[in-house]
Amino acid sequence: MKKINVNGVNLAYKEFGSGNKILLSTQNFFFEDCHMELLGKPPYDYHVYLITMRGYGESDHIYDSEPRDMVKVWGEDVLAFADAIGADKFYYTGVSHGCFAGWYIAFNYPHRLLGFAATSGICQFRPPMADGNVPPRRRDIDWDRIVGNREELAKMSWNTFEPTNDPERLALREKRRQEHLEIMVNRKKEEFTVFNTGMSGSNAKTQEEFDKQLSEMDVPLLIINGVQDHLSTVEQALHVAKLVPGAKLITYQHLGHAGPDECPALIARDCDRFFRDIEGRIL
Repeated sequence: MKKINVNGVNLAYKEFGSGNKILLSTQNFFFEDCHMELLGKPPYDYHVYLITMRGYGESDHIYDSEPRDMVKVWGEDVLAFADAIGADKFYYTGVSHGCFAGWYIAFNYPHRLLGFAATSGICQFRPPMADGNVPPRRRDIDWDRIVGNREELAKMSWNTFEPTNDPERLALREKRRQEHLEIMVNRKKEEFTVFNTGMSGSNAKTQEEFDKQLSEMDVPLLIINGVQDHLSTVEQALHVAKLVPGAKLITYQHLGHAGPDECPALIARDCDRFFRDIEGRIL
């Protein structure tokens, strides 16, 4: 794990591949051989940087639980990272929460993105609270009891139950479950209490304004969504895909929210095909 200082914090990252086809991703953890990592290995030729989000893992932690639009923070960290490595433009992809920074950049700095592949992580409008407060969160959880408690954390760790008889997928499902449990067991208390108030990456105040911003988004966009995803739904994905000019939407009936992590080779192939076709895309 390497480290770099940007925006006044140290960010941990892993690097795969080489060359000028820069692909960035930021998440609070990365599974081994996730689709982003695969894109940095043969047969693909991307120069991949997997950045651990501020607040997690070996990146600098946040020691208060004050509510913040962390989507903006993580997005600005990615941009500063790109500046530090000399990448004026780059590809971006992530899974679930790993798409947040991509949406922030797409809304606010579209000229920096060569292409954006959002997997299991659609942007969603959330109206501001009328009284200026943020929605209630898991503040009543006794984190001192849960932190480091394997039995309790097993109830919170990565689980998915979409039906499949494929032995390779089932084996990877169990591997992911164990990987995530180990990540959770080794987390510090402050990693559980990062209070993110953002979901969209946009500064829109109404659904209408949000939709208008989507209709003006000038970014080559691929959305990959599982039909059985109940967090990032195909209905939400279709809404966004209908608005963003030239957007491409791929849905998989047999996948849920964890689909990209159970079938990373499939998702890497889709991302690479889209990124290679961007120059010739028809609008």
